[in-house]
Amino acid sequence: MNTRTLDRRRPGAAAATAAAAAAAQAYAQASHGRRAGLMDAIGAALDDARPHLPGLAAADAAITTDAALRQHDTLRGWLHALSAALRRAELAALAPAPDAIRTVPLGPVATIGPHATAYTLAGVHAMAALAAGCPVLAAGRATQPGAAVLADLIGGAVAACGLPAATFTLLPDDSTDVAALLRHHALRAAISRAGPVPHPAGLLLLAEADGCEAAFVLPGALNGRAEHLGQLLLAHGGPGVLVAAVDGPGYVDLREMIVDTATPPCFAEIACARVLAQPARAARGARLLVRCADPAELLALAAALGPQPCASLHLGPADAALATNLLPALELMARHIHINRIGGALLPSPAGAVDAIGRFRRPVFHHPA
Repeated sequence: MNTRTLDRRRPGAAAATAAAAAAAQAYAQASHGRRAGLMDAIGAALDDARPHLPGLAAADAAITTDAALRQHDTLRGWLHALSAALRRAELAALAPAPDAIRTVPLGPVATIGPHATAYTLAGVHAMAALAAGCPVLAAGRATQPGAAVLADLIGGAVAACGLPAATFTLLPDDSTDVAALLRHHALRAAISRAGPVPHPAGLLLLAEADGCEAAFVLPGALNGRAEHLGQLLLAHGGPGVLVAAVDGPGYVDLREMIVDTATPPCFAEIACARVLAQPARAARGARLLVRCADPAELLALAAALGPQPCASLHLGPADAALATNLLPALELMARHIHINRIGGALLPSPAGAVDAIGRFRRPVFHHPA
């Protein structure tokens, strides 16, 4: 793949946004089945690229090919889930309920911020926006050949489905004025991989921080499998993981593994009291092991952290009572909660696909005279 050729044919942000706006109405009229067909076409192209794209993405991001392959297969699973959700919606539309609410796509959606890997270009929210009927403008690095190949793959699927060329556009991340892009009158939503960013009032902004999560390890799980959890945390490729656990024998084993002996050092230890006094210490991008003096501090930390992309809860049979008290705070904190699983990437699911599509559609009410 000649990435320089790809760079030359990338439009500027203003021209691309205008083209996406022009294509928005036509794409919004595409049926559920036609949009499902696009998800299937992208998925089929991914299947064809599976022998070589993960290796290219791994080289771009300096991760293992196995890790890139897992991301490839997760994206493939999401495309299947999104397609299935659209086909179920198509069937439901044949006999709508009397109180069914009409929804329409938001319009052009931009994705901004750095790529952890090439697959971030086609994260679940970007693909859900396409599934919802929204043209997508994706900022990608010219220095990441994997991102350019993936964008070309998606563009080919768009063309094969007979959809407007501006349905999906790759913007050069290194020359795109993000502030100007977000101010463009035609843009209706943005997906930020850098967390919250300044944006105009009224523009929907979704923070998508791949690999970021807050992990709460309860005493029963910690005492029973500290070494296993340490191995999972060291293997986790995410840019920001906060691990909270109660001090004790299991905690000492976990700290020794991920703080004291890890080479190169991966996590920094911090007392929970310091985070409670200054929650900004737990900003995204840090990899922290938070030492809680007791379960009460663990609960206080969950209440103090603020919104997170996702959280995880690790528990054993003896942790049921503490988990019952902690879970409501985690549900206020995060939209997605993993149980006994490390990893910020969202796993494909039917309910998750419906929810993801719904975030890029809005209700419309017709009022007769």
